[in-house]
Amino acid sequence: MSSLRRLRKQLVEDLDGFPIPQPFSIPALIRAMEGQLDRRILLRPMPPELTAPGSACGLRVKMANGASLVLFPLRSTQYHQEHVILHELVHEWFDHGGTISPVEFQRMTPHVGTNLIRRFTRDIPIAARTTYESEQELATEVCANIIRDLAARQNRATDDLVGRLEASLSHPFARRKRRKNQ
Repeated sequence: MSSLRRLRKQLVEDLDGFPIPQPFSIPALIRAMEGQLDRRILLRPMPPELTAPGSACGLRVKMANGASLVLFPLRSTQYHQEHVILHELVHEWFDHGGTISPVEFQRMTPHVGTNLIRRFTRDIPIAARTTYESEQELATEVCANIIRDLAARQNRATDDLVGRLEASLSHPFARRKRRKNQ
């Protein structure tokens, strides 16, 4: 078994208990997570000045009042926005660290003034990533994909006519079977 397959299998087990709502939506997922984590999660679009090339795709800020702020890129496809949000929510679920310094935050957000960054980051942990080089980042990225897959399966599993039609049109053909002599 490949290492990525092993990682995915382990992460599916780790996500046992992750509250995937049915039908799936980001707002419903956030409500379910807030209920289980007993803290508020605020979802907001990133200010345009934070979305320069090479800057973070998403940010998670643990605020002093116990809430978490998840920022996502507004000028992106809906699929990418949802993926970034899921990625940040996985960090929230597992309470991953990743606090960055004001200097690192300035490097990732060059269009934001230094004084504003100092004021914004003074006593607040910020988790932001621009690459997926660490094991934690790779695992978080895979978890975001797993959640999307599980949510799609749940939504397809509905027994109503629309659900069955969607399931049949999404995967109209079975996998090709290999011949034994090949």
